[in-house]
Amino acid sequence: MKNDANLPPVEWVKRVNHAWLVRGGLDAAAEKWLSHLEAADPRRLGVACAVARSMCGLRDPLADPKPWFYAGLFSVATADEIRRFIPGHRITMAAVPTMRRDPGVLRWLERVGRETKELVRELRVGLERAGEGDPLNPDG
Repeated sequence: MKNDANLPPVEWVKRVNHAWLVRGGLDAAAEKWLSHLEAADPRRLGVACAVARSMCGLRDPLADPKPWFYAGLFSVATADEIRRFIPGHRITMAAVPTMRRDPGVLRWLERVGRETKELVRELRVGLERAGEGDPLNPDG
């Protein structure tokens, strides 16, 4: 994964998403998510792609970039959008700000191991850094 600064964020995200082998159809879900944002909210599309690229730069260079990328890409999703586009992708769901207090996410986090909890914590911190809070709400 090359963070080509010359590519616009949306093009970069599409290129990266197409290049990876991803389990569970997360790449296909991401394509649907991108199409949804292109039609419904181009501003959020730009923010989501910029955050996805930023997240990849925040991770430990030896860490798998996929959780970071997808957490960033879905970071602007509403709870309903998360349930629609990535219902089975627990780590991404747990990282996204709108899902942090979701009862299903909280129950899942109670059952997972320490390493998974730590990854979710790192992703949440990364999202705060990458988006400087809520990227769609500059007041907080």
